[in-house]
Amino acid sequence: MYDVCSKWMKFLVEATRPVTEPTFATENEIVLETSAFRLRKFSEGGDKNPVLILPPQAGHHSSICDFSPENSLVDTFLKSGVTSVYAIDWKSATCWQAGETLETLISHTDRCVSHIGRKVNLVGLCQGGWQGAMYTALFGPRVNSLVLAGSPIDAHAGGGKIKNACDFLPYNFFQSMVLAGGGIYRGEFQLLAFKLMNPYDRFFLDYYNLYNNIEDAAFIERHRRFRDWYECVRHLPGSWYLQIVDQLFMKNNLVKGQITLFNKRIDLKNIDCPLFMIGGSKDDITTPDQVFNAAKYVSTPPWQMERYLVDSGHIGLFMGRNSLKTAWPEVIEKMKKYSDNFEEELLEAV
Repeated sequence: MYDVCSKWMKFLVEATRPVTEPTFATENEIVLETSAFRLRKFSEGGDKNPVLILPPQAGHHSSICDFSPENSLVDTFLKSGVTSVYAIDWKSATCWQAGETLETLISHTDRCVSHIGRKVNLVGLCQGGWQGAMYTALFGPRVNSLVLAGSPIDAHAGGGKIKNACDFLPYNFFQSMVLAGGGIYRGEFQLLAFKLMNPYDRFFLDYYNLYNNIEDAAFIERHRRFRDWYECVRHLPGSWYLQIVDQLFMKNNLVKGQITLFNKRIDLKNIDCPLFMIGGSKDDITTPDQVFNAAKYVSTPPWQMERYLVDSGHIGLFMGRNSLKTAWPEVIEKMKKYSDNFEEELLEAV
């Protein structure tokens, strides 16, 4: 009886433990900071052929790209011989940022590229993929190659839970969420939405597994790390969140060429750099077709486009051991090959 009570007490303490701020697993330096983001540099080498990782802004912490020593995309790049790796660490939006638009977001991206000072290899994870595609279509001479990993480019292809939600819910529902957040889209709303996509897993199975493994120190360590990342939410500026809901997810205007920023129409045909597309066979958030269909709309030569279908769900594409050992090393080697084939240029010369 005592053992059962002790186990339950340990379970309750762990299940209700306050969430703490996640950290990046790899040593890094903050080289640029604004009210919206930090630009982190993870290497001490020169800036030849730099990689800039665009983590998703989907309510979670940017450390997904450097989740743990065993689950780190950053570390995969470094161990594959890339000497210059950067990642944007997005801050949680405040009410003062409620009016930021997609133009603001792309300007943040350009500020990071300008700080790096050379053509970059952009790596877009999930929502960071459409961000990278928009940036490349507008500022192609600043981009050497583009990676789309679990990225919704053709948002109406292949179904998926976000597509289904946008088909079911009216636009004014999303407007009401922003209004309820005082002009920002609160991370708590997005976290609940993700949990409701798999309610049995999130509201029962996760706790069942925690109870059964409460005496396993290694399991508890993994559980704490993931929960800190998953539940330490980030708020989004309401204006560009609603732009994306309407223009990308509801109307699919990115592939239609009907999104205009900086008085320029975003035409994916302007993308002609090497393109790497990674999809997960078990991804029910961004289906593989939503990623791979990008090939239909860009001008990249077929021999400079690569598709990788990984036996993975959505999050596993960025930090799962399977994808980090299979698809990503191949992407990095080919990215390095293309990087070696262009003459290194400072951005002032672009």
